[in-house]
Amino acid sequence: MESHKSHEETARSRAPGMSNVLYSLSWFMIVVFGLIAAMLLNTIFMGFDIVPIVIFVISGGLAFLIWRKKDNLRVEYDYTYTHIGGGRADLDVAKVMGNARRRLMTSLSLSAVESAGVVNHPSFQRYLTMKDVKKHNWFVNRGADLFYFYFVKNNVKHMIILELSETMVERVKQHFGHGVWQK
Repeated sequence: MESHKSHEETARSRAPGMSNVLYSLSWFMIVVFGLIAAMLLNTIFMGFDIVPIVIFVISGGLAFLIWRKKDNLRVEYDYTYTHIGGGRADLDVAKVMGNARRRLMTSLSLSAVESAGVVNHPSFQRYLTMKDVKKHNWFVNRGADLFYFYFVKNNVKHMIILELSETMVERVKQHFGHGVWQK
């Protein structure tokens, strides 16, 4: 059926300018708040005063929070198609933050997909407005060709929206049953 056992692609921002500016600004703020906290730490040891303690806690806390969240400014999604054999295939979606941390979002058996297609198809709106559907936007570029996949996993209804290339779409479509892919 498929000569390729796997295919991987990454959805990256087409206009990373603003995220790069915000990322640089976050590092600047980490340094500023960290220096303020370090300078106030010396003042706290010299004598007890509530104002330096409060400013130390706030600036140190802000430096820590910005450090924890900075990688969310540089997000990419890795999509991995794996042909298992016997007509079975999986699509794994991973979120890559700051080009350093990778988190698996889902491993989807393509045989579990009940409906899929482009987001401008009327069926997308039907699934989007359904009650009790967990929606996952795992794409980077809003103007890109976006595709949805509706499935039930562990008795929970899910709809994921991905930014796939035509190559990836052709690979996953061949594993859907009749009527799953909405044209």
